[in-house]
Amino acid sequence: MLVKGNVWYTRHYEAYFDRVYVVYLLGKKKEPIINGSTILVSLGGGNDYLNLLMAPFLLYEYAKEIRPTRYLTADIFFSWWTTLLVRLLLRERVYLMPVCDPDNLHATSGSITSLPVWLEKIGINLSFRASHKVVNMGGIYDWLDDSRVTRGKTVVMENCPDCLPSQEFFDALKIEPRRSRNKDIVKLLYVGRLHKEKLVDDLVRMMVPFKEWNGREVSLSLIGDGPERKSLEMLAIDLGVEHLVNFVGPVENWKLPAYYADADIFVSTLTGTSLREAALCGLPIVAYNCDWVKVLLRDEETALLVPSRDFENMALAVKRLVNDEELYAKLSLAAHEFAWKRWSPAGLRDSMKR
Repeated sequence: MLVKGNVWYTRHYEAYFDRVYVVYLLGKKKEPIINGSTILVSLGGGNDYLNLLMAPFLLYEYAKEIRPTRYLTADIFFSWWTTLLVRLLLRERVYLMPVCDPDNLHATSGSITSLPVWLEKIGINLSFRASHKVVNMGGIYDWLDDSRVTRGKTVVMENCPDCLPSQEFFDALKIEPRRSRNKDIVKLLYVGRLHKEKLVDDLVRMMVPFKEWNGREVSLSLIGDGPERKSLEMLAIDLGVEHLVNFVGPVENWKLPAYYADADIFVSTLTGTSLREAALCGLPIVAYNCDWVKVLLRDEETALLVPSRDFENMALAVKRLVNDEELYAKLSLAAHEFAWKRWSPAGLRDSMKR
């Protein structure tokens, strides 16, 4: 996240707080990194299992040192444990803000933490119970109001820093013009981690119908990296689409507007911030109708939505956009207007205050 630069979306919290600490409890211990009034801190020791075991003590000691006025976590699996001493000894209240629908992830991707799904579900239950309040990020998760463990403690945050790209992205967006479309080739774009739960293999499979398509040439660029990259490269070769799929690798967040401007269509299996970035850039979207997408975006109005895991239908939706200039222009304008109304920095302070 630091290399890509998207971690600095946390600076949007400066709209309300004097200082923001982003504390990592896993990974390796590193010197704090300061950007504006936001400080990134890594307290881990290198071994994830040991880090997880020591997390409550590491967080407790650091909290005693800096004395935060608010505690916010997005960790739905382990926060019941990592915040244990902060809650018991410092008597602090912890706000939990889920950034995904765990039931949807389990249904589509299976285990997220490499633990058995049943054990993950116990951790989720404990984390929700341990939280003082549960923040419904952008008001997109109806299941939070229906869940037995969150009922009565949910608060809605209409405009949320976690939904916004970094400030550097917005700065770059001001100077990056929308380029004219290439008449010879259609450029599809995906931005995100190459992890199993992201279902990026579906995008590679989606390219098969374009090998012998009579229409314009279609290419797919995958921006991002992860443990699935080699298997995805092999899949592209096995399917005979390696010449249509470009593995770009990681790109710094502030450089992404240039890639969005150069693309024709954004394809999303299971993405968050990058889908919002694409919409902010006015890029038409073809996405799986799952997770938060099915709550906020509307099929045929702000995006073309297809059933999850139906990559053949996704290919057909891409062909529709290629052949229907009127639909393309409609979705581009609608996505852009919706995104700037929903995910711009304007009004952020009032939303956090509420």
